[in-house]
Amino acid sequence: MAQKLDSRHTIHGRFSERARRQPDAVAVSGGDKELTYGELERRANALAHRLLAHGVRPDEPVALLMERSPDLPVALLGILKSGAAYLPLHTRNPPARQRQVLDGAGVRVLVADRSAMPLPDTRGLTVIDPSEPADAPAAPPAPPCHGSSLAYVALTSGSTGTPKGVAVPHRNVLALVDDALWRDECHRRILMLAPHAFDVVSYEIWVPLLRGGSLALAPAGFEAQALRPLIERYAVDGLHLTAGLFRVVADCAPETFRSVREVLTGGDVVSPAAVRKVLEACPGTTVRAMYGPTEVTLFATHHAMAEPPDREVPLGRPLDGDRVYLLDEKLHPVPDGATGEIYLAGEGVARGYHGQGSLTAAAFVADPFGAPGARMYRSGDLGRRNPQGDLEFAGRIGNQVKVRGFRVEPGEIETVLGDLTQAAQVAVAAHGPDVNDKRLTAYLVPGERLSYPPDAELARRLAELLPDYMVPSAFVRLPTLPVTPNGKVDYAALPEPGPAAQADSGAPRDAREEVLAECFAEALGVERVGIHDDFFDLGGSSLSATRLLSRTRAELGVRLSMRDLLDRRTVARLAEAARAKGSRDAETRGLQSLLRIREQGDGVPLFCVHPGGGMAWCYFGLLRHLPKSVPVYGLQARGLTGHEPVAADMDALAADYVRQIRQIRPTGPYRLLGWSFGGNAAHTVAGRLRAAGEQVSLLAVLDSSHGGARGERPEMSQRDALKLAFDGLPAFDSEPGTGPIPLRRVQEILHDASSPLAGTDAPTIEAIITTTRNTIRISDAARPPHFDGDMLFFEANDPVRGPSGLAEVWRPHIGGAITSIPVSAGHMQMMTPAALQEIGPVVAARL
Repeated sequence: MAQKLDSRHTIHGRFSERARRQPDAVAVSGGDKELTYGELERRANALAHRLLAHGVRPDEPVALLMERSPDLPVALLGILKSGAAYLPLHTRNPPARQRQVLDGAGVRVLVADRSAMPLPDTRGLTVIDPSEPADAPAAPPAPPCHGSSLAYVALTSGSTGTPKGVAVPHRNVLALVDDALWRDECHRRILMLAPHAFDVVSYEIWVPLLRGGSLALAPAGFEAQALRPLIERYAVDGLHLTAGLFRVVADCAPETFRSVREVLTGGDVVSPAAVRKVLEACPGTTVRAMYGPTEVTLFATHHAMAEPPDREVPLGRPLDGDRVYLLDEKLHPVPDGATGEIYLAGEGVARGYHGQGSLTAAAFVADPFGAPGARMYRSGDLGRRNPQGDLEFAGRIGNQVKVRGFRVEPGEIETVLGDLTQAAQVAVAAHGPDVNDKRLTAYLVPGERLSYPPDAELARRLAELLPDYMVPSAFVRLPTLPVTPNGKVDYAALPEPGPAAQADSGAPRDAREEVLAECFAEALGVERVGIHDDFFDLGGSSLSATRLLSRTRAELGVRLSMRDLLDRRTVARLAEAARAKGSRDAETRGLQSLLRIREQGDGVPLFCVHPGGGMAWCYFGLLRHLPKSVPVYGLQARGLTGHEPVAADMDALAADYVRQIRQIRPTGPYRLLGWSFGGNAAHTVAGRLRAAGEQVSLLAVLDSSHGGARGERPEMSQRDALKLAFDGLPAFDSEPGTGPIPLRRVQEILHDASSPLAGTDAPTIEAIITTTRNTIRISDAARPPHFDGDMLFFEANDPVRGPSGLAEVWRPHIGGAITSIPVSAGHMQMMTPAALQEIGPVVAARL
């Protein structure tokens, strides 16, 4: 008997009912855009018709690659309305990883925001942009779809070297939405913080939209320090944070949640100290710990806390339609209080792994305690019930680990690493005392013909194939791997990587350095550090960096920024920054005309000329790719501090930069590099140096044009100048209106985003805006001189728009050869880590 189709049993059907009842209510807010329920319904219907016109079939996975924006729920609903399922791709995963997922799932159609990011290899794919206008019907299509139909495929790490796709039907999501957790109406205005490929969006998007509430979208590039303004702006009453992010906010600003009725947190062990800090600062807020693997549709258990806990935070009790079993090896229930493996059953259990029958059979097994045909999921987690009846976490079976909130199968990393190195044996394990900040270590046993690159190069190659959280922070060579009596790798016996601090790394020389050294050690989870040890070489991450800065602020009473840490990295150099923080000069530090990016090294220096925003900080990303023997300096625009006039024209600017370069290196050869405006200016500097009889051994230009090819433009608006100067902070786009943003509000945005220039006073911000406008003005007016040398040109090759073609505009002004290197990025993405992975090695080879 055919299953009866009922729109109430599908996600999109439930939404359509809401849209009919409240078409004018605001459904989605993001930046300065809003979508009502009616508008979202019409746009999603139109997209569904476009997908059907391309032959999308029921249950077919349609890939999705987008940042958070109002177009994201349009895309999700449109895919579902077509009868297909969405398969979200992680936007920060390397293209090779994305293509592997596309091929493995047999994807034919990709829904993507073409303007927001570079796309992976799209051969054989139809790419549809949901933001593009289309002549399609606004009425909903009616493909065969029911509660058992596939809604989405969520990717998790796989032990075989291939990611697994968890197949989740519509009915599972509706069971989550209908749970009693949300019935007290405290999750009606929810803030979406997670990337769309993280399975928590099942809560963030569908709970508010299917219950008549509203969804607010944190901007792309969101940082933890910007959370409180977003909560207040959108009157958020419920949200979810990973356990790691929750701890960071609790450490830095626990009052952030004061206006929130309920905060959900999970994804790993929840810190009782973090919960205590938040509840003490926010007495009207409830913190609810959530537990559940992706295979059971996000949440399986919960535990609410309105009072500070005095013990470890339990996993709690099952949601309405779920069941939890604690079983032994024979699938028998363990006695009360005993530890057993956690098996999860009920309405949340997924279909299995999409297209991977053997893996499904191993993890989704028959439920001996349920109805005939029922299945349960073997979680791999251990648990026990406390005297109150709450489930407690007791560890994991095997070597599966959590890193930064993501579940990681070390076997997947081992497979990829083994292919790269051809090592005889490979093992990967997680270390670190902090359950929310584990660090991966790779162990390699050399083979007979083993020849693999240094650690930094090996990490770089892994980053091209795996998500960044799966790249080990340390590589250890061993003669053999320890094994258990039955011959398997004994992961518990693998040695922890030794402290990177060397004996001569230095002991603290004064009280300030002693405090900073203690802060470093605490943040990194090591016994000690030397004052010359690099924080990031020791395994520092974004989470541990945030905790470090929060601790130093509390201990020393100074606000060291993330930029201070990125620039200085060691106890000794940060202590110097702390001493200087009391003066205004410290607030403008980094805005001087010569930025000393790396002074060490006895090679010929590389001089990097700033882009249009006037600051050369973007070139710090090159350091990891360049030989350590090469000093690197950044040339920055005059006028950024407000203490000196801006350059009158390109000739004056180039003459100034030549003087500064010669103060560092009186005679050639010279090496020059510049992105965008910086390439234009570097070419002019190169011409001046050659006219003075000097040798220019390298002129590297990153996707630059010049005024003779482009012509003059209207004066840049204040908002555009702010975005150009401050690394395109998305918060500037979110400000209402179109006129200038008040400087006090600009200061708040910089503070909330933890900008390197947070704390900068209004006159300095005004000076930065003026300098940025001036840089664009002189760029448009300048005409390039002749340079009789060669040019190494990196040309933006946007995966959607294609190559920029800018190399050709320089041919009349170059006497030598132009070597054009395509880079898989748009013009504004040339300084992103992915683009620098292509640019850096080429520059390094020329050095």
